[in-house]
Amino acid sequence: MVSGASHRGLFDEAAGERRRVVITGVGAISAAGGGASDFWSAISEGRVCTSALSAFDPPRAAAAGQVDEAWAGPSGAPDWLLARMNRASQLALDAAIQAQTDARIEFNQQNAFAVGAVTGIGHPAAGDGWAALGSGLSGASVGLNIAGPVFTVSMGGASGLASIVLASQLIRSGVMRAALAIGAEAPLQPEIWHAYESAGLLDPTDDHRGQRPFDAQRQGMILGEGAAALMLEDRQLATQRGVHIYAEIAGEALTSGPMGDGQAPTDVEVARRATGDALLGGEIAPSDVDVIVTAGLGSPRGDERETDVIERAFGRRTLDMYATAVTPNIGYTVGASGAFGAVAAAQIADKRQIPPHATFEQEDIACRLGFVPKLYEDRIVGTATAAYGAHGQNAALILMPHQAEAGDELPLLAT
Repeated sequence: MVSGASHRGLFDEAAGERRRVVITGVGAISAAGGGASDFWSAISEGRVCTSALSAFDPPRAAAAGQVDEAWAGPSGAPDWLLARMNRASQLALDAAIQAQTDARIEFNQQNAFAVGAVTGIGHPAAGDGWAALGSGLSGASVGLNIAGPVFTVSMGGASGLASIVLASQLIRSGVMRAALAIGAEAPLQPEIWHAYESAGLLDPTDDHRGQRPFDAQRQGMILGEGAAALMLEDRQLATQRGVHIYAEIAGEALTSGPMGDGQAPTDVEVARRATGDALLGGEIAPSDVDVIVTAGLGSPRGDERETDVIERAFGRRTLDMYATAVTPNIGYTVGASGAFGAVAAAQIADKRQIPPHATFEQEDIACRLGFVPKLYEDRIVGTATAAYGAHGQNAALILMPHQAEAGDELPLLAT
């Protein structure tokens, strides 16, 4: 249980020490299924879950990452609340409920003000759907009872990962003791799909395996819908509760810059700086990172750019790192993509397993990264992931496996 009197910076570990943040719960709803375990099963098995686009009548046959049509909204949410929420905010609430349940944490009138939530979405819709999401996160009707800061950020493809960065920083600063970080997107709508199609970003075929990031045969992305959420906690709170910890957030950072105008600093350098700052903030050397969960857009230029960013951030270490991508499994989920990458990174750090790239067939010499053909186990020290928005926004996250330390078993002090 969260102590209600220890937020707003009143609680400190040893004086002068940086507060530590851990991941204690994960949730996901996507084309892979209605839970985080379904998501892990799909990526660990290398299973492609995209299918023929049926959310609307497209002008051509196309593939998409679609949530099961039988899904009727987040479990336990009342009809009056769902009526006020759009599809993306409903997906977000579903993933949030999963993450809190997984973390086995409860909030009440005494501690609710020590907890907050940050949601990221790339394509926010008109109306009050996101305000209603805040009501859902705060409402006892769905069991969340969050009364601290609840807000939404929109940073394009970086939105979901940015929500995790911001939630982590709010915990480090002492504003909150625990926070939900959520990425959600519902882009399978005519106007959004047509915008990507007109920009030449979508795979031009109806091949369900058409999302092939970093592959020499890639032609574009397959859009997918869904939401992913993580419960973040002050490490001392989590260890004293005795719950399972997936990973510790060693470092996080955000940057923003130009849209590839060629002027210094270049967009690639600004993107690299996000990962560099995350490493620096956690005092992590590139050699301590073993796995990179890529953004994996699947566009010819986008994947070359991401490879450039990774190589600049990790230097020669890139040659020895494992790499993976979740977009071949569920499609590119825009604002939710970074959150899905973070859920995958947490599961990789926890299980010490590297999922395969589900659609990789032919190497592109401009995108040489360490993909594996099947699920692989190894001694993993650190896992990194990053996400990028089309307008120069960047987010980066470094996770380390959690290790028990002396004093973790001490009970919470009464306040």
